[in-house]
Amino acid sequence: MHADATTRRARFPRGLAQPEGGFRFGADTLLLAAFAHANLKHGTPLNGLDLGTGCGAASLGLLLLRPQERLRLTGIDTGPEMLDAARQNAASLGLAEDFQPLLADVQDYRPAPPGLDFALANPPFRVAGTGKSSPDLGRNRARFEGPGGFAAFAACAGRSLRPRAPLFLVHLAERLPELICALADAGLPTRRVLPVQGHAGQPPRLVLLMATRGRGTGLALDCPLVLYDTQGELSQEALAFCPHLAANPTRKPPQTGG
Repeated sequence: MHADATTRRARFPRGLAQPEGGFRFGADTLLLAAFAHANLKHGTPLNGLDLGTGCGAASLGLLLLRPQERLRLTGIDTGPEMLDAARQNAASLGLAEDFQPLLADVQDYRPAPPGLDFALANPPFRVAGTGKSSPDLGRNRARFEGPGGFAAFAACAGRSLRPRAPLFLVHLAERLPELICALADAGLPTRRVLPVQGHAGQPPRLVLLMATRGRGTGLALDCPLVLYDTQGELSQEALAFCPHLAANPTRKPPQTGG
């Protein structure tokens, strides 16, 4: 591996290419990579799919957490500018052989049989018309659901995965009932839920979900992951779970009283 790629890997996710003025990935993307890493089996070659890959941060973050494992990912997105950034990022990190960005829509994408070993998804969080829009089309595409909504992402994962293969998903906690129903309709019963709190005592804003293709019962509800302590520093728990978060170690602590 080239020395420049080694340096860029050590700085990840700092320095990733992103479209000028477009959507910027956040901690949710990095948490998704860490959640998949924590729940995927080790020691076996795996082929994965990243639904709505954007600049590739989730896939690349997962690959960097498993440098000795044989993972291959295809990242699909409808934004050509995002895919250009994803290709640039994969090349700069020396991961172009392991990550292939592809222009495709979740409503239409169908991989070749026999199906993939896992999938990642960080879909738009908001239903169209429920939040402030941006003049930048790329930002709107990343923030607001397109035709088919979240169900289109669930359906794409359901037809792309082999039996018993997992989907890893990050989304808003407030939409959890809807997400579980849509996943079940796509043949992906939810098996694990990890709530994510900004600070202890706050309601979780995000959830990380694992669903698997096929039948099965039982749901594991994990203890919440608390990202920041009372001083606004990343918690040791959060750093252990997702080392990539160390790139942005502080956050303004919540206001109290008054």
